[in-house]
Amino acid sequence: MTIQLQIVDCRRVAGATGLRIQGRPFDGRHCRAIADRLRGVALLEVVLALAVFFGVAVTILSGLSVCMHAVTQVREEAQAADLGVTVLSQVQMGVLDAADAGPTPFEDPFGDWTWQTTVAAVEATVPGLEMTQIEITVKNMLDGYSFRLYGLLPPPEEATVAQPSDTDGAGGTP
Repeated sequence: MTIQLQIVDCRRVAGATGLRIQGRPFDGRHCRAIADRLRGVALLEVVLALAVFFGVAVTILSGLSVCMHAVTQVREEAQAADLGVTVLSQVQMGVLDAADAGPTPFEDPFGDWTWQTTVAAVEATVPGLEMTQIEITVKNMLDGYSFRLYGLLPPPEEATVAQPSDTDGAGGTP
């Protein structure tokens, strides 16, 4: 015979079944003790669940923090490289002089960044292949990040006077 119990009222169940705990009859004191233990177990489960939740949350947030720092660093490196290549291109095109220049701020929206050029002659091992080395330093003034870019420039060409050409197509002398 199986007894299926639904604990609705401990006292009524104890009286109906004649239960005994540790050789003593089951009474109301035991009901309170069991209920208190069940409440304690439920509280312990809630505390453990919160501890696990907060542990996972802290782990995820620290991982996100590391990712955000890495993204910021990569963005800053890319921006510095782009600004350095821009200055080098301007020097190669002749917009800027290939000479030593002190820290010069970029125009807005890059007002936090400065650039500086240092020029040095490179000794040629083959006569006629003299080159000029240019070092471009790009620096972020807010956080002190610095990026260096090196390039080689050919020697400045001699200024030549342009000779007029025959544009009328006659090919003769005037």
